[in-house]
Amino acid sequence: MKNIVSIDNPLIREILKLKKSPSEKILIEGLNLVKTVLEAQKDHRVEKILLTDIFISKHRDYIKTLEGKDLELIKISEKVAYKISDTVNPQGIFALVSWKIKNLGEAKLKKCDVLVILDKVQDPGNMGTIIRTAEAFGIDALVFTTGSCNPLSSKVIRASAGSIFFISLYKANEDEIEEFINKHSLRLIITEPKAEKMIFEIDLSSPLAILFGNEAHGAGLYFKKIPHTSCRIPLLGRAESLNVAMSASIILYEIMKNRLFKLTKFVPDF
Repeated sequence: MKNIVSIDNPLIREILKLKKSPSEKILIEGLNLVKTVLEAQKDHRVEKILLTDIFISKHRDYIKTLEGKDLELIKISEKVAYKISDTVNPQGIFALVSWKIKNLGEAKLKKCDVLVILDKVQDPGNMGTIIRTAEAFGIDALVFTTGSCNPLSSKVIRASAGSIFFISLYKANEDEIEEFINKHSLRLIITEPKAEKMIFEIDLSSPLAILFGNEAHGAGLYFKKIPHTSCRIPLLGRAESLNVAMSASIILYEIMKNRLFKLTKFVPDF
């Protein structure tokens, strides 16, 4: 096993650089996320696993599992681990992952029942939470527009709790999204706090595209010019609105509930 003890090592310098602006490579940190990324292997490839002596001594059985895979294992010093870590007390295991997010035009989806659109969502915590919710509720694909935060940032990945590795994720500009909507005959739904109709008053049957807009400004004007249905979540308390991640969770739940009721032909008595 190769051993790296200096933060001036070329690989470590590369990792520190990509951490500032991840594009086609990302660094995953922590045992749970590393296990998740190895399990998923969807649109990404794990290149290297970096381990400290302390982690190796505590997880010998798991190290044997890693040694049985086609992976490059590299031992790193505690000094290096602290340098590349985002946490105060790193667990001592990292994965270097190749991942190029495809354009929506490259999507090879045989069908798309539900597409989630994030239009200039800029908070990494919000984006990660929406990704986690979308994957949990069985959404087919998620696309983010130019001006959104980087979905490969460590904050987004942590907020998604690893769900980002199990959902089809794409980037696109407004024209490409409109073209995709038309190609797949999706009905566009836009969430707006002042919409006349409430979420349970509109048709949520597939196929559809649901758009969640920027935290401060909502959906962009481009999308509002496309034929669409606007909806809102009813609020009975004093809060004027919910943040975009919370709104997405409620609305995606309603979409999932609608799909499950149709699949099971179950009619609730409420």
